Parts: sequence; C-alpha cells; structure tokens
Amino acid sequence: MPEKKVKLTVIADPHFYSRKLGFEGRAYTLRSESDQKCLAETAEIVDAAFKKIAESDTDAVLIAGDLSNDGEVVSHEEFREKLKELQKHKPVFVITATHDFCSDKNPRRYEGDNVYHDVETMPADKLRDFYYEFGPKQASDEFFTHLGTSSYAVDFNDRLRLLCFNDDQSGMGGSGFSEEHFQWIEKQMKDAQSKGMTVISMEHHLLVKHIHPMISGGGMSVKDEEKVASRLADMGLKYSFVGHSHMTDVKKFTSPAGNTITSINVGSICGYPAPIALVTVNDDRNTITLDFDYLDSFEGVPDAQAFFKEHALNLINKTIEGVAYGDKQEFIDRINALGAPAEKLVKFRFLLKPAAKFADRLTVKKAYRILNTLTFGRVIEKKWTLPYRDEKVMDIGRTVFLNIFNAQQNRFDRESDFYKLVTSVVSIPSRILKKNKALKQINELVDVLVAGNELNNFPIEL
Repeated sequence: MPEKKVKLTVIADPHFYSRKLGFEGRAYTLRSESDQKCLAETAEIVDAAFKKIAESDTDAVLIAGDLSNDGEVVSHEEFREKLKELQKHKPVFVITATHDFCSDKNPRRYEGDNVYHDVETMPADKLRDFYYEFGPKQASDEFFTHLGTSSYAVDFNDRLRLLCFNDDQSGMGGSGFSEEHFQWIEKQMKDAQSKGMTVISMEHHLLVKHIHPMISGGGMSVKDEEKVASRLADMGLKYSFVGHSHMTDVKKFTSPAGNTITSINVGSICGYPAPIALVTVNDDRNTITLDFDYLDSFEGVPDAQAFFKEHALNLINKTIEGVAYGDKQEFIDRINALGAPAEKLVKFRFLLKPAAKFADRLTVKKAYRILNTLTFGRVIEKKWTLPYRDEKVMDIGRTVFLNIFNAQQNRFDRESDFYKLVTSVVSIPSRILKKNKALKQINELVDVLVAGNELNNFPIEL
C-alpha cells in the first residue's frame, strides 16, 4: 500500500504588529508608505492566512522567522495567541529571527507626528521558551546558540525530519552557524539518512543570493554563504526554506564537490503578494513538489492582491509625489522615510524636483523619440514601443519592480516586445561604458526580473 504523501505549508516574515503601538497620524503614515509590509493590517492578514491554512489539507505549518515586527512584547503576545488558535487545527513549527529580539535596538511606536522608542522588547534568550509549544516541545533534539535561541529537529513521522535552524548569529560576526552548530546539524543528517528519511530545513536568512546579488546582497544571506551552502549540501541536505528578503524565488546551488541544495525563498505573508508555499513530499522520498498560493482577501479588504500591490507601489508613488510635487518639508520627510540622507539630497532639490515631474509624466512614445535621437536609432526599434506607446514609462518600471517580490509572475518572453523594449533601454549606459561591471550587472538584473527564473514555474518538482 503506497505511503500517504506529506503536505507542508510554509510562510515567512509575518512581522506581526500590535495596533497598540499606533497606526494613525503623520509619523505612522510615513513609515507605512515607505515599506512593502502592511503593518497596521497584520492581525487581519494573519487571521485570513491562518484560516486558509487551517481549512486546507496540509499536515503541518512552518513559519520562517521575524514573527514580530520589531520584537515588541505586545506584538509577540498577540501573535502567540493566534498561533495557539492555528495549532488547534494543524501542528505549527516556528523559528525566530533578528526582528524578534529587535537586534538593532530601535523599536518604535507612533503617535501623531512623533516616533517613540520606549517600547518593551523580548530578549533573545526568552524567545525559545516563549514559543516552546511551537517546535521545541515536539523536538527530538535541540541545539542552543550563544544567544540563548535554539535550532531543533522534529521527526514528523518515520519518513520526514524537519530541521528548524536559528541562524541569527554564527558567533563569528555574522548570521550562520558555529562549528558546534554545524556538528549538530551533521549528526541530525547522518541519523536521518541511516533511517531513510527525507530532510527539509527551514532557516531565516538566505542561504544563497536570490534573483540577483544587486538586490539580495548586503547581509541578506548567511555570512560566507557559499561555504555554508556547500557544507550543508555535502551533508546531504537537499531542501532549505528561507525568508528574510520578502522575495519569492527558487534557486539551486551546487557545491564544489558536486552536491546540490535547493533554496526556496518565501516572501513575507504581510506584503505583496502574500505567498503561501505548498510543499508535497513525494512518495519516492527523494523529491518534493512546490506550489504557491496567495492570499486573496482579508477582513475589510475583498481584493487583497490589489491592496498589497498598491501598498508596495507606494514605495515608488509616494516618493515621486513628495519629490515632484511636495514642499521642502514633504521632500525631506519622504526621503528620510526611505532611510536616505535627506539633509544631503535637499541641496539638489532644485534639480530633483523637475526631474521627478518629468519622469512621472513621460510616456513611452515620448521617451522613444528622445532616446532614438540620442542613439541615432541604433538601439530601440519602433515596433517594440507600439503596444505601449501611450503608457507612462513609470508604469513599465512599476511592473518590473513588482517582479522583485512575486516570483516573476508577470514574466515576459525574451522574444516579446516588452522584454526587448525594457532591456534595450536599460542597456544604453553599458553600451557607452562597455567596461563598467556595475552596468552589466544592472542588465543581468533586469533580464531576470522581466523574463523570470525557469525554476519559478509552479507547480514544480524539485
């Protein structure tokens, strides 16, 4: 009689935010409109996602870290109550991450025009016990990090072992694993292999750079990522679910010894497009099938995807509005909200303001005329522009921007007019400065954002 397939659901980065911390006023609005995450709505989003999962045929739920927005005790308390409700229907396994103990020591609450930092946060060494019911309690073995957090192993049944890693700090100046931690992982792997078990791991930080290094570099991955990924692959680990980047993407990595690990980056459930990974451990025990579902509604919002999309695009829209049409203070506020140095950029407001207005109004037809003149008609063919001639250039950019988060759902064939138009325009600087490596990387990034990654074609067997 064939074995019953095991089905798992994986979500990441809930960033649960208690409304007791403020969700109205100028200060919160600036914060919200410069962030992909929908903080004020996290309670309703989590309720809808958990209801969807509870009513599904999944066998267990994995949540890949950053459970709270900034480690606020009140946010943790409210989120844990929702986990308890979900656990009445499905086993739940969580890991915590840097946002759960506010590693940057910068918790925030909002009141009117003001931001306050007098928020009680959860210490790292309290997190394991606080979430004990959701993983550590069921663990067959556990490893404690120097922060007091833990990684743990759960034998879901006699054919599947879940390894839930806490990779917040390696003890050597970055995220990842200490040598003792690696040894614990290797012990778990060898034991599982001796029993013929499939092993699936979950950790928070990226194991490899996803989509392109230009947008997933800068500390998103574990430190010394290729060494870490190689070591895990050489231990025999084949599947790693990660979060952190808020992007959805699948990437394979092969070690110098020839062993391959597949890294599945699951985007944030509280931001566009609210992905829910659906995993089936196949009968052969050597492959999994991966698919994605997306939250379609939540309380007060009948079209969640439209809401998430509009919120994500505020990163572009509100910044352009502030720079192009706002007064000096609006300019400063919007730039500061992005974390950019407004005090330096405001000196160039006299240039940035008209440039932003021009970009906001520019159509494809007008842009083609300008660029065609400047490039002597050698780069862009008119036929590529015809389907989009009356569209704004910024709308084309918005489509590409959203593909950062949505596993390139809006992908375009490399023979399409859209692909040729966008990539030809982006390639102009590199045609002039042919030896500039950064410009070539931009070309590569835009190529994958527009045409997509062949592994992001769901459902897919891995």
